[in-house]
Amino acid sequence: MSRYQVSGSEGQYEKNSGEQILANKLGITDSKERDEAELVLLEQLYQFIFEEQFPEGQLSVALLKNWHRRWLGNIYEWAGQERAVNISKGDFMFAPPRHSYQNYCTNSTRSISLDTHPV
Repeated sequence: MSRYQVSGSEGQYEKNSGEQILANKLGITDSKERDEAELVLLEQLYQFIFEEQFPEGQLSVALLKNWHRRWLGNIYEWAGQERAVNISKGDFMFAPPRHSYQNYCTNSTRSISLDTHPV
């Protein structure tokens, strides 16, 4: 049984992972190894953001995409890109692909003020 429910061609799985691990640059087929790799990279991203380069002003979609690429870019080809498919894990639905919300949200307004929404 597949770990992720993905519609579209972006739902490629790593060979020999039993459809449990999304295709990745490192050839990881074990969930514990994948989780550890993602966690190490997430800790590095947190250190970069909170200790070296905390953003001022507005938090934009472009910045979030950059952070996503920094976090997972060494593992997944699609890191930092807006998805073209729906993806869920169990009952949890990840953010919808761009075409689902572009009708009501333009690139120029897709930002959050850090002044009004403290972290």
